[in-house]
Amino acid sequence: MGRFLTRRYVAVSWPEAVRLARLEGMSHEAIRYSAEAELIHRTEWWAWWSDELLTISAGLPQDLWPQDLSADAEALISDVWASHSPSPDCGWLALAQVQRILLREPLSVSFRNPGHYPGHWEKLTVEFQAGQQGSLFQFWAGYEEGYLCEIRRQPPEG
Repeated sequence: MGRFLTRRYVAVSWPEAVRLARLEGMSHEAIRYSAEAELIHRTEWWAWWSDELLTISAGLPQDLWPQDLSADAEALISDVWASHSPSPDCGWLALAQVQRILLREPLSVSFRNPGHYPGHWEKLTVEFQAGQQGSLFQFWAGYEEGYLCEIRRQPPEG
C-alpha cells in the first residue's frame, strides 16, 4: 500500500498527498513516503500502521477501513488520542497489542490541580495479542475543556 505523510496529514496516493501538502502550504518535496507501511486499523480520528506509527485518519479514502485491532485496544488508544495528554508512557504499540481488558481495579491515588477535577488511577489487567497477561495503569482527570488520560506500565508513586 505505502503511506505519504505531510506535516499533519496522511495519504495513500501521491495526488492526494500533494493536495494535502498544498493545503498546509508545504512543498511537495517535503512529503515523506514509506513504501512498506500497511494500514492495520482505522477509526474516524486515527489510523494505526504496520510500522507502528499512529497518524490522524484525515486524508485516507473513505472506503479504506481495516479493523484489525481489538475493540479494547481501539478504546484505549482512542481514550489517550482524544485527551489533552501526550502519547502514552507505555507507547502506542503496547496499547495496540491489547487483546482484551480482563479486569479494572480502582487505585486510591488522587490528583488535584487548580482548574482540574480530582483524578483517579486504575490498574488494568490485560491480555496481549500473544496471549500473555500484563498490567497497565490508567490515569483519568477531567477539567472544563476536556480530560487527561495517561497510560503507563508502572504503577503511580504513592
